[in-house]
Amino acid sequence: MVMTWIAGIAAGAFVILAAGILVALRSALSRLGQVQAEAEAMRQDLHKLSLEISGLIQPAEETIREAHRQLQAASKLFEAAGQVGGAIAHTTSVAERITSVLSESAEQHAKRYRTKRQVGEALEWAELGMAAWQLWQTSRKPETTAEDEHHGPVFESET
Repeated sequence: MVMTWIAGIAAGAFVILAAGILVALRSALSRLGQVQAEAEAMRQDLHKLSLEISGLIQPAEETIREAHRQLQAASKLFEAAGQVGGAIAHTTSVAERITSVLSESAEQHAKRYRTKRQVGEALEWAELGMAAWQLWQTSRKPETTAEDEHHGPVFESET
């Protein structure tokens, strides 16, 4: 009789254990179904987001290309401004040299004015004008050669 009781208790424990396992499996299957549903919802959301992002990529690329083109144009503008500044500096330097030479020559001629006759003065002023003209011609020649490359040959008559 004790054996039947023990066998009955063991069978009851087995049934309870099997029922507990079945309930746990059913609960696990239910949770697994919820996880699958949430994973599917996340996949759909991810798909929507990827479509939206791909729609934003093309306008962003076009904007970046346009900004790059505008930066290149601005770079060329700044380069041209630098070249204009260099030309102005060169012209200023030439004008300063001409002014200096004319000033020195005028000062020398003014000193000689007192000691020479009017005919000599006229010759000196002519010399001053000739020196100024020659200086202007020599300072103009480098600019003329630069322009010749763009405009063709320029013929000068010798005097």
